[in-house]
Amino acid sequence: MKHGIILTVFLIFQPLTLFAEFSGGTGEPDAPYQIATADDLMLLGETPEDYGKHFIMIADIDLDPNLPGRKIFDKAVIAPDMDMDTGEHEGIPFAGVFDGNGHTISHLTIVGDRYLGLFGKLDSGANISNLGMEAVDVNGTGYYAGALVGYNYKGKIIESYSTGTVTGDNRIGGLVGENWHGRIASSYSTITVSGDRSVGGLVGRSLRGSIDTCFSTGTVTGTGEGVGGLVGVNIGGNIISSYNTGSVTGTDKKVGGLVGGNSFGSIISSCNTGTISGTGTAVGGLVGYIYDSSIAASYNTGTVTGISEQVGGLVGYIWRSSITTSYSTGEVLGSIVKYWGQPLD
Repeated sequence: MKHGIILTVFLIFQPLTLFAEFSGGTGEPDAPYQIATADDLMLLGETPEDYGKHFIMIADIDLDPNLPGRKIFDKAVIAPDMDMDTGEHEGIPFAGVFDGNGHTISHLTIVGDRYLGLFGKLDSGANISNLGMEAVDVNGTGYYAGALVGYNYKGKIIESYSTGTVTGDNRIGGLVGENWHGRIASSYSTITVSGDRSVGGLVGRSLRGSIDTCFSTGTVTGTGEGVGGLVGVNIGGNIISSYNTGSVTGTDKKVGGLVGGNSFGSIISSCNTGTISGTGTAVGGLVGYIYDSSIAASYNTGTVTGISEQVGGLVGYIWRSSITTSYSTGEVLGSIVKYWGQPLD
């Protein structure tokens, strides 16, 4: 009888690499998560536990819904509102760092209610920079819509821009719907924007926020109160070294080439060169309505047309405010005209 030796070999396979979330990185400041594909971007939207981490784009991303794996979104891609039955943002806001790194996200298409944009809501500590939103199509029926951010709560947006179209109801902007205590700097929009109230080429409404070295060139149309080429309504905030060149049309009160309504805030070294048309009261080349605020070193050269009272080349209606070293050279057409045609000291 022959005795054989049977060897049993157990093979244990080890993965060659550890599982990598996104296209690389760890989410830390010195090794941000890398966003290279549409899948990466949508994965970020689906992992709110990562909303406080660091991200960097390493490639352009096309979200065209006609491409494989893409879609028409019904809410923001990142930090969306998860319950449309309440008036507040129900969900986790984005509070991390997102560096576009000079890249673009194109053809974002959203048909939804409110808090719409690439980001539905930014929280304190959020920092978005160096990002281009191109050929977006955002269609909302409610509040807070922008190509980049629906609602910015104390976040920072630096060196970013948008092109395409944005529509909605209230607080609708080409880049940001509402800027609440937030900062927007060195950014611009060429978007066509339309809505009802608080509609602006860059920002729908800015509440105690700052807008510095920004501009808008798109067409802005609003049917309600507060329509502006750059900002629809500015309350308690500062607008510095910014301008608008796009046309502005409003059918209610407070329509302005740069800002529709400005209360408790300041406008410094800013201008409008686009045409302004309003059928309600308080229509102005730079600002439609100004209350307890200041304008300094600013001007308008655009044509202003109004059919109601309070139509002005620089400001349509002024109450308890100061205007210094500012002027308008634009033609003013209206039934009752207050024309600021010369520099004011």
